[in-house]
Amino acid sequence: MNEDRLVTAEITGGLMPPTIYALLPKALDALWRSLQFQPMSRPQWLWFERYLTGPSADRFVAGHLASAGPLDLPVVLPDSLHHLRLGWTPPGGEW
Repeated sequence: MNEDRLVTAEITGGLMPPTIYALLPKALDALWRSLQFQPMSRPQWLWFERYLTGPSADRFVAGHLASAGPLDLPVVLPDSLHHLRLGWTPPGGEW
């Protein structure tokens, strides 16, 4: 599913600055590239892998964004708690 809307993605704590993407799949790919080598627990790693790269990941995430709004998911790393944030970019480009 390629939405015709801009999407903003970030991971707090310097892992990935807020970035606007033209396509949701590109944002999911960037989020996964920022997370895949982080020292997180195996269950957390598997969850993010499935929902950022799995079959129909973009459709699943787009459905969530349409029904429940922006995502704000915890990313637990040994040094601290970070947040993965993803949502449709509002007019003006600011969260």
